[in-house]
Amino acid sequence: MGILKTLFSSGDVIEKGLDAAINAGDKLVLTNEEKVDYHLRFLKAYEPFKIAQRFIALIVGIPFVSVWVLCAVTYFIGAFMTSPEVMSAALEVGGLNNDTLGTAFITIVGFYFAGGAIEGGVKAWKGDK
Repeated sequence: MGILKTLFSSGDVIEKGLDAAINAGDKLVLTNEEKVDYHLRFLKAYEPFKIAQRFIALIVGIPFVSVWVLCAVTYFIGAFMTSPEVMSAALEVGGLNNDTLGTAFITIVGFYFAGGAIEGGVKAWKGDK
């Protein structure tokens, strides 16, 4: 009798199989509460990435904007001094700033803001709220 019970299993194994099938079926359909729970867990896991993203944006953004502010101040000082050399030097430094940090700045700011903008656009296109 022990061999037959082992071969054809017992009621405990059948119960476990039914529970597994029910749980698998339950996992196939997400309720609104489960969606909210998954989204909150995703946001919690995403927090370190957002901090790193902000840090990278500051590392590139502060020097880029600072150089442009200094170029603007220098340009206006040159305009009041009526010195075309100072004005052209300020414009040249601004152009070099765009060539060196501009692409990195635009890429970082684009990735920083584009994710939410694209997601919002897709939701609006689908009609979701």
